[in-house]
Order: sequence, then C-alpha cells, then structure tokens
Amino acid sequence: MIYQYFKKNGFEAIEAEYLKAAKTNNSNIFQFPSEDIQVITNGLKGEVTAKSGLSIFKELFNCVNQFELSENPRILDYGCGWGRITRLLAILSDDENIYGVDVDNRLISSAKKFAASLTFSEIQSMGTLPFGDDGFDLIFATSVFSHLSEKSAISTLSELIRVLKPNGKLIISVLELNEMKKFYSNEKQREWIEKILGSQEKAEQVLSRDNFVWGDTKRWDNYGIAITNDTWLNDNLNYMSANLIGIYRTKEAGSQNYKVITKN
Repeated sequence: MIYQYFKKNGFEAIEAEYLKAAKTNNSNIFQFPSEDIQVITNGLKGEVTAKSGLSIFKELFNCVNQFELSENPRILDYGCGWGRITRLLAILSDDENIYGVDVDNRLISSAKKFAASLTFSEIQSMGTLPFGDDGFDLIFATSVFSHLSEKSAISTLSELIRVLKPNGKLIISVLELNEMKKFYSNEKQREWIEKILGSQEKAEQVLSRDNFVWGDTKRWDNYGIAITNDTWLNDNLNYMSANLIGIYRTKEAGSQNYKVITKN
C-alpha cells in the first residue's frame, strides 16, 4: 500500500501523509502509535519525532542512491523500534518486502498493529534472526551500533552479514571520535557522558588503544553508548567475509554517520 501510494503520488505526498499522521493520526496510509509508545525509543513524540524520522530517512535515502539496487529489494530494518523509519522504507520496495525487528515487545506489538502491511518480529539480544542465509538485498541498522557493547556488536554484525545477500548492502550508523568530543564539549551533555564513559581523557585513551569504547546505560541488555572507528570495523569484517566499501557523512542534525558494508 505504501509503495504503491509513493509510485502514484511521489515523496512529497508521502511526507505530507507522514506528518499528518503524527499530528492528527488522520492519514490515508500511515498510523502512529500512542505517544507513550513513541517516546520509548528516543523521548520524542508527535510532529517532532516525525520530522526527525524524515530527516534520518532522507540521509539514508541519499546514501542508498549511491548504489545500484535490484528491483523491489528485500529490506530489513534492524532495531526498528515502533517502525518510525520502517514505514518510510516502504517507498523503496513493495510492502511485503519490508521487515523490521527489535528486542522490545512493546515496540514490536505496536508496529504490527499500526503498520500491518509490513512484517515485524521480536528478537532476542545477540540471538539468531528469524531469517535464512543470504535473504536481504538491503539492511539498515540506524542508531544501533552506537549503543551496543563490543560483545553484542560483534554478534549482531555477524548475524546481519549472515542474512545479507552476497553483494547486498548493510548500512549501519556509528558514533566516532568527533561525536564523542562533542558530547564532552557540550555543557548539557558533559555530566551525562562522564557518568557513562568516564573522563574524556580516559575514554580517548581506551578508544586509541582498543578502537572501541562503551559505557552501559542499563536500558536494555548490553545497551549503552558505543564509540568506534574504522579499524575496529575492518578488523571484525575481515573475519566475516565482508568489506567496508563506503562512508557517508550525514548533514542533517540527529543523523549519525553511515558505514556501507557488503558481503563477499
């Protein structure tokens, strides 16, 4: 339904319906969950979370457009939450080809109810995905690897590559040294990040030594704030028969930088 609406009316119409759903829940194609569900993922709700979602999707869309995709690609949104971005991914392929997974039952239950034309599944942290090998042309993991512990990040990365088709594209967002420095230089965020990662000097030392630094926020299992660099990513991809083939630097506020990975 979403894909066909997009093909007929274009992205501006999709954007208008998306914002209408956020403000009045009186859209022809979108339904938003209650605000108590919306705020679970990032504290945002209503028109604010819709505008943020659109900004993130536009960055993803620009990133994807750098690569050739098959017609009607099979797409997975890993860590989909209540489907804020998943709904928009449906402009890239038929609704039946769009999948979302998350560890939070509340979010998945809501996604199933309010975006019923797409397919959503609850998963376990570091568990096996409910899909066969080599099944997806395109996988997004937005604001996932910026939170996972190293153990969880390696497990998750390996599992995503397993379900990715050869030459398919896995796009993950990450936080890097520059973003970490911004946390420490921001008066409103400094106390928060110090509680999670310790002093800036210590965090930078760990990142320099291990190429990965993480602090637990105890929100979900193995979930916190993770800062990585390309050395860490390349070292792990070498063991997984995959390669980092592109880096997309985002311009929109609220978007993280994307790493584009392909499977050999």
